[in-house]
Amino acid sequence: MRKGYVMSALGSRCKDVKLRLWKEHKRNDQLQTLQNRPNNVPEEQWEHFVHMRFTEKWKKMQERNTKNQKKHTMPHVCGRKSFSRKRNDITIRTGKTPCRAEFFIETRTKPDGSFVCEEAKTRAEALTTLLNQNSHGTSNVAATLDDEFAQVFGPERPGRVRCVGRGPTPSKLVRRCTATRQEVDNSEMVVGLQTQVKELSNQVKGMSTFIQQIIGTSTGEQARAWAASFAVAFANIPNPPFANIPTPSNPNQEMQ
Repeated sequence: MRKGYVMSALGSRCKDVKLRLWKEHKRNDQLQTLQNRPNNVPEEQWEHFVHMRFTEKWKKMQERNTKNQKKHTMPHVCGRKSFSRKRNDITIRTGKTPCRAEFFIETRTKPDGSFVCEEAKTRAEALTTLLNQNSHGTSNVAATLDDEFAQVFGPERPGRVRCVGRGPTPSKLVRRCTATRQEVDNSEMVVGLQTQVKELSNQVKGMSTFIQQIIGTSTGEQARAWAASFAVAFANIPNPPFANIPTPSNPNQEMQ
């Protein structure tokens, strides 16, 4: 997981460097751009880079990216801070990991309390309504494919999960959420079983003390009568400890 994150971060940094070099050294045509090679880039790599940028395939991809960028009408206010760092700051401040809906509201709200745009405000109000209807408790699950964010913004596209940052793909998120739910269910089951065992242990101790007090102050005949009564009263308990105890033949030995 760490290796995947580092390689993804390096790819993003490499893309930023290429974009900066292209803006600074691009000229009117391909020949002039080849001649304007930066000193810190090998000639062979620069030629490959320039030839690729002047192809029709690249131009079509650039037009598509520019068109898609214009659809991004709700920018975040994190600046250069990554989503993981921002999420960690929110976790430290609130004590729990924010879900995608909470993270969207936090990262689209300006310091003065206003939103970056009217659309972001409308979406934030819809998310707030769903969050009030569905209590999260302390699950600390950052994202699921059927959470409040997905209900407002629609399903995820292949290859990315919104409001998560440089994180898992939708398929990986499903496996991670399934494992998280199992861990939560297992932990809750263990806690419940431990509580039941403690309660039963206290009840058994109390019953044992009570029985010892009664038998200790009874005669032999009374002790056998009490034992028979207890056997009838606790007949629904499988294999009670006193069920296999033989009745002593001599009451005086029992009293001792």
